[in-house]
Amino acid sequence: MTSTPAAIAVVGAGPGLGAAIARRFGTAGHPVALISRNRAKLDPIAAALREEGITVEAFPADVTDEEGLTAALAAAGGRLGRIGVLSYSPNATWDYTGGQMPDPAALGYTSARDTTALSARTQFAVGVEGALTAARAVLPAMRGAGDGALMFTTGMSAIVPLAMMGNAGIAAAGLRNWASAVRDDLAEDGIYIGHVCIGLPIAPGAGDGDPDAIADRWYRLTRSRDTFETTIGF
Repeated sequence: MTSTPAAIAVVGAGPGLGAAIARRFGTAGHPVALISRNRAKLDPIAAALREEGITVEAFPADVTDEEGLTAALAAAGGRLGRIGVLSYSPNATWDYTGGQMPDPAALGYTSARDTTALSARTQFAVGVEGALTAARAVLPAMRGAGDGALMFTTGMSAIVPLAMMGNAGIAAAGLRNWASAVRDDLAEDGIYIGHVCIGLPIAPGAGDGDPDAIADRWYRLTRSRDTFETTIGF
């Protein structure tokens, strides 16, 4: 008798990459927990996935709220079973679905010259503190099972310094540093940790930047577990 795959928690779920990751893992039998701070954004994604036969629930939470995010992940585990895969990518990359170049300032990004302690702290709270909170919430069950996967998706500034992404680069590089440093320790517990860094527009039909293509790459990485870091578009 084949057991049901463990659930995946998609933290930072949106209609682009987050939904694609949820769909890819969901169609492979993983129950899906969608997490972001806006239920109005989550419910349509969940409804669409259910129409495709995927088991999915929405758990609204702000990644900068440690107690709220921890509680959401605990609730997801209670409803859907053990969280065996964590996908963390809030504000990781720009979504070009609308065909427009996003305004960095409108998304909270500051250039290196204009980065302040406050603007850096804001990005750090989302990109690093939230990731650490999420990982801390799911790791005990993963260790208990001797199996799990932590997936972190960032933008190009995690690896390549970009003047226009000053505050975001600080956070993304910090998350990459931690993930790389902890991966060998987690591997001893049977837990895979991976980092996908995207340096091109994410949009349907955009080749390697197609959300479904990226989601499939993530799915294959969690199965092969043969590399820590993958770059797309650079």
